Amino acid sequence: MSNEVYANGRELACGAGEGKTICAMPDVCFTPPENPATPPGVPVPYPNSAFDSDTTDGSKTVEISGKEIMLKNQSYFKKSTGDEAGCAAKKGAISGSTSGKVYFTSWSMDVIVEGENVVRHLDMTTDNHACPEANEAVPWPFVKKMTAAQKKKCATMIENEKTDCADYKPYKKNGKDVCEEAKVSGSFTYGKGATTTRAKAASSDPCSVARRCRLVPFNATPEDGIHGCCPAQTPDHIVPKSSFFKVRFEKGGQLDDWKKYEDQKAPCMCLEGGSCSGTHGLRSSHHKAYSDVEAGDPVSFADEVDHCADGAVAVAPRCDKDCIVAQLVAGHKDMGDPKADIKHSPTGRNYTDNPEDLDALMKNTVGPPLPASSVG
Repeated sequence: MSNEVYANGRELACGAGEGKTICAMPDVCFTPPENPATPPGVPVPYPNSAFDSDTTDGSKTVEISGKEIMLKNQSYFKKSTGDEAGCAAKKGAISGSTSGKVYFTSWSMDVIVEGENVVRHLDMTTDNHACPEANEAVPWPFVKKMTAAQKKKCATMIENEKTDCADYKPYKKNGKDVCEEAKVSGSFTYGKGATTTRAKAASSDPCSVARRCRLVPFNATPEDGIHGCCPAQTPDHIVPKSSFFKVRFEKGGQLDDWKKYEDQKAPCMCLEGGSCSGTHGLRSSHHKAYSDVEAGDPVSFADEVDHCADGAVAVAPRCDKDCIVAQLVAGHKDMGDPKADIKHSPTGRNYTDNPEDLDALMKNTVGPPLPASSVG
């Protein structure tokens, strides 16, 4: 059950919560081989998980549901799990441990409890600590709303992102900046020429391509290509926000079954341009051109999510549709009744009568799927 205490629109991490870090990788541990016996063991990358219920050294005087709150550089999850098989003498390749502590590496910048910054849903973690340096040195999102089954659907995409971004921040110290490498570190623009150029550049950089598959809340910050989108990109609502309103988003008035919808928290893909330009525009046009229903018609949430995921994969062909669907479902959890209808709300240029022209434009802009990553 959610505690519904928030900082900057994100739920606080605390001992009474149900949050978790799921399958953070790679936690490389030395594992006993079957044959022959190699003295240090075989290095094997394990997935590492941890849970809110193991919160330790949290707040002393401020509590949520009678439990302590996670605080910057003070609190941690006292254990992690998943790497127990790495039980050769050395254990963790860096930390020398298994089942180690989990620390957060990001937090709220302006909400303070007992003199320290509070930790929130979607803040980043490192796992399997026995000392200040983590064995699993890759920050991982604090994902609360995705089930284990949904996470499994994204496993390959998660590994592809880690592989394709191995030389980039935050995985490599002093690594490449994805926003600079993908040519989307400048100011945002709606200009067709600039957005097309940026879309092609971002669709050619392997790390940028892989990170498109990781949806983020609209209000994800900072704009660094890690926690949120790059400065020249826009977080594009894959299920348009007007889909949850009686008339349109700007006029307010959510649908009766979606009263808790919040556009700032809804899942978005990092794309280039506005609704009529760049990859954002192409995704919007696909949503309009390939729909089986008319604008404004009611459609089931499941069917619209499926249709919207098709458009997302059309502009991000390295992404797995099942993973996009899983993120969209998890991202809208608790905002309404997933069994209720929403509204088909297309935008973008109209290619309804000539979708082949849209397909050609997409191919010219984003290209075919890149070669499969070595993972998955």
